[in-house]
Amino acid sequence: MRKQSSKSQKFMEYIMNHPNAKVAPVAKKFGITPSLGYQLRKKAMDGAFAPPEMVPMPEPRLPDFSVNSVLDTRAKDYGTFKDGAALMQSLKRSLADHAARHNKAFADDQWEALEMIVHKMGRIVNGNPDVVDHWVDIAGYATLIADRLEGRAR
Repeated sequence: MRKQSSKSQKFMEYIMNHPNAKVAPVAKKFGITPSLGYQLRKKAMDGAFAPPEMVPMPEPRLPDFSVNSVLDTRAKDYGTFKDGAALMQSLKRSLADHAARHNKAFADDQWEALEMIVHKMGRIVNGNPDVVDHWVDIAGYATLIADRLEGRAR
């Protein structure tokens, strides 16, 4: 049995992947005659052509999303949960006490934004201050309130 030329092989692979392609321009593209192109297309469509076997790919290694792995990773960026909680709750109590002493009232979204900003500040101080997301989140919470106050609630 005669081995197919590289041009014929490439033509057939293309036709298998693009069954509605016009034979003549594809044949020209691969440097074969339209006549040969029609013969090869028929052969490819009749199942006589099998594309080369694919090289097996290694199974992708999925990241470890176990609870312990996630908590260990977070501790690197946020510091220990216990220390962070103590800092954040202390700051939140100070804000709440001060607001109460001065009869300050806040809308729910304002108070939530303040608490989330304190939370992010706590993560910065207790953990890794170079995690960009902490800083972006602080700006985001402040922007949400500013936007809402200007009539652009989201």
